[in-house]
Amino acid sequence: MRGACVVALRFTALVVLLNAARYLIAGMAGQYLTFPGVMGAMESSPEYFSDFSGRWDMTTSYLYNFVMWAVAAWLFHLLRPVLRGGDLAASLKSFGVAWLMFAAVSAIYMNHYSHSKSFYAWNLLDSVLAFGVVAVANGLLYRTLMGARRRTPAGA
Repeated sequence: MRGACVVALRFTALVVLLNAARYLIAGMAGQYLTFPGVMGAMESSPEYFSDFSGRWDMTTSYLYNFVMWAVAAWLFHLLRPVLRGGDLAASLKSFGVAWLMFAAVSAIYMNHYSHSKSFYAWNLLDSVLAFGVVAVANGLLYRTLMGARRRTPAGA
């Protein structure tokens, strides 16, 4: 039981650091590369986008993002034993699959709204930046926090 708690705490620490990478590194780069396009598209359709300024809005946004990065990191944790290459290459592969799912769901929703589709194009571009930065951070941090690579059990 103690070992499982240690793994859970290490995993939580990893996800906290991945969120920090998303907001600090990808967030700063996004301010110059993608946010002007995202914000411009949102401003051009105010009837679709709420005033995202309240404490509840920020809290839920951070919570949703924490869960998204936790799921992507968990997917990497499960896939790592069967992914070829070093941790960085394996992380890019695994997070690439997670990004593809994110992009597919975003595209599905894109078809359900009548506002300009540029928001989704900018959002997907921003997500490439975010997933890329977080994948690199995961590849660099995973082994330090989670330990050496696990072996795939026979027959798994």
